[in-house]
Amino acid sequence: MRILVITGKLAKEEVLKAVKGFNVDVFVADVDVAAFITPAHVEKAPLSNYDLVLLPGNAKGNWKELEERVGVKIRLGSVHTADLPKILKNLDKIELSHTTPACKLLSSVIAEEVVEMVDRDREGVVNPVRVGSVVIGEGRMKVVAEIVDATELSRDELSSKIEYYLESGADVIDVGVPLSADAEKAEKAVKLALDCCDAVSVDTFSYEIIRRAVKAGVHMVMSVSKDNLKALDLIEEQAVVIVSRDVSELKKLVDYAKKRGKNVIADCILDFPLRLYSSLSRYAEFRVVDRETPVLMGAGNVTELCDADSTGINALLAFIAEEIGVNALFTTEASYKTKGSVKELKVASYMARAAKLRKTPPKDLGLNLLALKEKVVVREDLKEEISKEISIVNAKPSGFVRDPKGDFRIFILDEEIVALHESGIAVKGSAENVCKEVIKLGLISRLDHAAYIGRELKKAEIAAKLGKSYVQDEELNFGIYSKALDFIKNVS
Repeated sequence: MRILVITGKLAKEEVLKAVKGFNVDVFVADVDVAAFITPAHVEKAPLSNYDLVLLPGNAKGNWKELEERVGVKIRLGSVHTADLPKILKNLDKIELSHTTPACKLLSSVIAEEVVEMVDRDREGVVNPVRVGSVVIGEGRMKVVAEIVDATELSRDELSSKIEYYLESGADVIDVGVPLSADAEKAEKAVKLALDCCDAVSVDTFSYEIIRRAVKAGVHMVMSVSKDNLKALDLIEEQAVVIVSRDVSELKKLVDYAKKRGKNVIADCILDFPLRLYSSLSRYAEFRVVDRETPVLMGAGNVTELCDADSTGINALLAFIAEEIGVNALFTTEASYKTKGSVKELKVASYMARAAKLRKTPPKDLGLNLLALKEKVVVREDLKEEISKEISIVNAKPSGFVRDPKGDFRIFILDEEIVALHESGIAVKGSAENVCKEVIKLGLISRLDHAAYIGRELKKAEIAAKLGKSYVQDEELNFGIYSKALDFIKNVS
């Protein structure tokens, strides 16, 4: 196949370097920035000599119309030059598009292949355990999501929480019951969960609540230890999670429960950081002495007790758990800082299993848990190249002039952006759509005010996507870039 890659003047050297070793040609359009390439620029290339023309992934134009007119396949390539080699290597895996960058298409294809590969996998422990419709101990690690203090929630609140966890990817819904919970309330919470989900567990030490939950049809009971071992008398075909920090004791309890015909899952209890290594060691030690029993690990014990973003912590815990041979990850989202943990562990469970099956590190899977950082540094050399072409004007602060049309209050409501004008008109939606609607309604008259509103709306949108607080006219707090680092430097 004869391939032509089209780029702009500034990216020429970078593109030539990226396609070295591939049987492709490069045409440099008469424009500095590749993203500004238009159909008029493309038509000046020797298109008829090629079977495929690859454009910059962010180039805007009616490429389908141009393709039909010139009779040559013209499609979008990658947004970033660094991804171009990967696109060229995998052209047989994707149908390139006129509107969607090839890097996004390829990522989706790879992710789909990875998910299918993991879902087909049935490797696991000798004695996997069924929890309702879910099998723990077979294939990837399953995610058990606990609803903390479920008995204290109204019916609607509990239903909403269950629905949220299921949408986030939870495999099993766990009804968390506080020590002081009323047994009747606990039974109702379990029954509601069973109406919403086909894999439900209950987490309680109460003998009476376990009895009622089993009678209601719960699929798994957490957590049974030497202190409430009598609860085994109540458990029939349900799975039971046996817990202990002592590996020798846990092994004895597991063997005892199995002799009584119980479907057992073991939990060595994961402790918070600074006790983390020793508790992880327990899991590794247990897996050495027992390769038959499914193992559950409580990742939430770490994320809830650590003031750090949960995304990377959950990813690392999942990778370690897969390496040890853990079969289920237990978590909750009891605090705002751990929101998203169920989804993070679900993605991480696929990444970890795929890495194990492919015998590669958990990267380049089409799936990732990157939130604020990127894999590819885009156009590091651009500053130097642009500085040769233009003179830079340093922006200076100017005085405030009120817009005669009035002011806005911007905030986030139910994860959506709302711009409230002083006239009483409120506009809700994405940053782009709110901007367009505000202009359409004639609620803004000054360019500096429009620029300000655009900035604030985008900040609000970023905050909403990241689950962060947004306060108008305040900078977003991105942790390491906050005053915490300055404080440490000043103290030291």
